[in-house]
Amino acid sequence: MPRSIVKTKAIVLRGQRLGETSKLVTLYTQDYGKIKVTAKGARKPKSKFGGSLELMNEVHAVCYLRDERDLQTLSDCETLHARPQLTEDLERLSFGSAACELIDHLTIEGEANRRLYLCLAGVLEGLSEVESEQTEPLFWYYQLRVSEALGYRPELAQCVSCRKELVGPWLWFSAASGGGLCPACGQGNGIRMAGQSLRHLSHLQEVRSYSKEAIPATPGRRGEIRAALRSFLEYHGGGRGPLRALEFLEAVTSRTAAAAGGIDGATGGAEEQVDTR
Repeated sequence: MPRSIVKTKAIVLRGQRLGETSKLVTLYTQDYGKIKVTAKGARKPKSKFGGSLELMNEVHAVCYLRDERDLQTLSDCETLHARPQLTEDLERLSFGSAACELIDHLTIEGEANRRLYLCLAGVLEGLSEVESEQTEPLFWYYQLRVSEALGYRPELAQCVSCRKELVGPWLWFSAASGGGLCPACGQGNGIRMAGQSLRHLSHLQEVRSYSKEAIPATPGRRGEIRAALRSFLEYHGGGRGPLRALEFLEAVTSRTAAAAGGIDGATGGAEEQVDTR
């Protein structure tokens, strides 16, 4: 089958060495979804690709595509947005890397989803702009937007079982059930979390467009929010295994909180333990 030349915006999700001088790069494109490309000679000192294929860069890519091939060829690539603010800060780099891994992990090749592309481009831009205390809530907002763009929006305002409003000091969250559960329906089912934490997620879910002013600072019990969102995305990820970047991200954010003397909901007294069943 003849190959076609396509031009599209793309974000670099992942890259690895290929042979002595080339790179194997995973791109999430605006028009063609996720594709894997070979960039021949990309690791040569005077490569025509320059630094365009660095993680999280938004680029204008020219590719040769063939339907019957899993690995495509990158012909040309121009950087549209590099993000040095993310690569110079470990915490922001961790969130940006996790944002890219989510897309890589939760999508299959060749299925375009422009909404998902805009989610990724938006969170990378946001992570370079927001104050440090907003980075994690912005990432939670992104996880909720990704879930919605992929067609499995969690229910966070009403109990998924009895449909009553989710109120009270303690509630439950079940990935398998699709969202929040009231105390009566959720006992022992999923992750037990403070009502304030679930309401924080519900508020983020209702934010329709990103702005620095719309993203509230991190609440005190962050561990249970991380656990709820991670369990939801991994459950709906089609059995593709754990999200490694989220594991690393948890370690980074937990160390940061401990150094700052913060409170993390994944640790504490017996009455505040997070149940991840």
